[in-house]
Amino acid sequence: MELSERKKLVLAEIINSYIATGEPIGSKALCNMLGITVSSATLRNEMSELCEMGYLEQPYTSAGRVPTSFGYRIYVHNLMEKESVPDTTRRTIDDLINKAASDPQNLMQTAGQILTDLTGMPVILTTEISENAYVKKVELMPMGRRAMLIALVSSDGVMQSRICRCDADLSAEMVGLFQKIIEDNIVGCEISKITMPFSQNLVAQIGQYALIFMPFLATVTEMAQACGRARINLKGESRIFTCYKNEKQVRGLLDLFSHGSVLKHIVDLAKGDVDVVFGEDTGIDELKMSNAVVAEYRSGDSVAGKIGIIGPARMPYKVIVPGIEYFAQRLSQAVTQAVYDLED
Repeated sequence: MELSERKKLVLAEIINSYIATGEPIGSKALCNMLGITVSSATLRNEMSELCEMGYLEQPYTSAGRVPTSFGYRIYVHNLMEKESVPDTTRRTIDDLINKAASDPQNLMQTAGQILTDLTGMPVILTTEISENAYVKKVELMPMGRRAMLIALVSSDGVMQSRICRCDADLSAEMVGLFQKIIEDNIVGCEISKITMPFSQNLVAQIGQYALIFMPFLATVTEMAQACGRARINLKGESRIFTCYKNEKQVRGLLDLFSHGSVLKHIVDLAKGDVDVVFGEDTGIDELKMSNAVVAEYRSGDSVAGKIGIIGPARMPYKVIVPGIEYFAQRLSQAVTQAVYDLED
């Protein structure tokens, strides 16, 4: 049955009120909220029909109504009016992302922490890797006589940096030679081909500096392999305790979220720039009344990963959805700029 305009109005108002208060909504309270010339008896009939259609439910006899998962779904897709992200929130996000961008290696982890602090919810963060990803750039920076800072960037925009040491003093000539070895053999090479046997074979071809360069080549290989692994993290796990009040539910979710495959399954269901993933669609019982808001972030024109929050179905979608969307846009700009800076 198609929803009439009045049913849409009733459903939207009930969900908005329930999200704000967490209290079931009765017909008299609804009548006051709507401010329209309709009797509470008429609204009661509308609410009963919405229950029969699966959009609302009555927690217990004589109680008001609360939304079902089906009700949240139609609300998100058809009824809610997204709010503009306030200027103060935009400035806060801009400032925090700009500060995080000063440390490209930890940018994503910092971004995840920022988002969990802003929303008060656990944050899922993924980095996607394409099958044909390759090493785009490797930068070397001497750090004293026997150490180098090595920074590596993949074609997917994933960045790694590490300090590596050796047992001999490094001359400018040796650093230049090692840079040439990297440029000739590593840069432009598909990440899947950069393995320990590949590195060992390269060491055998170097000659007199083989023993000195061995730890540096091993580090570059480890960094390339790390770039080649799709990563998924959950930031702000402790937020589960404040988002969910049921102790048994909290324990179940903590155990569930300890499995990366579950987190990946959730974000894989998200489509497009920003999407709401409904717990019922995951096929996991423990997530039936939990939903996630997930957005893509980019490196240049390519999707670099996804970031989003997960929490109880009762969340302020009309604020959260545009907020996550804006956050992902600013994160995309920071990731793109960080890669550009390393290439420059």
